[in-house]
Amino acid sequence: MTVAIQGEEGSFHHVAATIFFDQNFELLPCDSFREVFQSLDRQEVDTGLVAIENSLYGSIHETYDMLIRYNFSIVGEITLPIHQQLIVNPGTKPNQITQIYSHPAALDQCRNYIELHYPAAEIVEHHDTAAAVGFIKSNQLTSAAAIASNHAAALHDMSILEKNIEDHQGNFTRFVIIKREPTVAEKPTKASLILTTNHEPGALYEALGVFKNHGVNLTKLESRPIRGEAFKYQFLVDVLSDTKSLEEICSELQQQNCQVKELGHYYSSN
Repeated sequence: MTVAIQGEEGSFHHVAATIFFDQNFELLPCDSFREVFQSLDRQEVDTGLVAIENSLYGSIHETYDMLIRYNFSIVGEITLPIHQQLIVNPGTKPNQITQIYSHPAALDQCRNYIELHYPAAEIVEHHDTAAAVGFIKSNQLTSAAAIASNHAAALHDMSILEKNIEDHQGNFTRFVIIKREPTVAEKPTKASLILTTNHEPGALYEALGVFKNHGVNLTKLESRPIRGEAFKYQFLVDVLSDTKSLEEICSELQQQNCQVKELGHYYSSN
């Protein structure tokens, strides 16, 4: 099985894929989320794995936009604790560091640490955390550090100058597994939906009442602008539901003239 991910070997996407697929896969690294979806669309891979939500920074909207555009299906998910390491070429000392490289999200997750310990360092954004480690190694940058995972440091045989430098220890990222064709798990427990209600008073209230009446729990509800319709919104919804309840809920929502797009119905251990 071939799996496309955003990032390189040693990235957090790679770590998530290794855990979910138990290492029984061939990896296709991609520079962007868009490239992951394009690779899956061109049938270059069997499946893709992309980050969709971070516990500190919320939804990754590019992933949702791509799911809508390509009409792919979420078939599983995995949540990974994110611990960032300050990684250097062997022998580099803290007082030598004048540049820090990483993906913008990782830099943001370590902003307080950087401002406290390296306020004068130049911050250099890179397209991937693991790639940033490879860059400072291949260029033998002894005055630079990269922020990435333990796996990236081990893969490139680099030194960890300081461990777990993220500003908040409760830092988790949720990754979803996507396929071209809808695939429903044997006993699905969670569904991801996009809900569009009528643009009138009480429409969302009435729609949410359908979920309540069926006794199912919403684990996510977030509004997103509808492109091409100024100041009109649709809703990202995650709901814990079995197949029968979900079918009934979708049917009742449609009777209320709501539009419901199912992004996936899958098993979740979270």
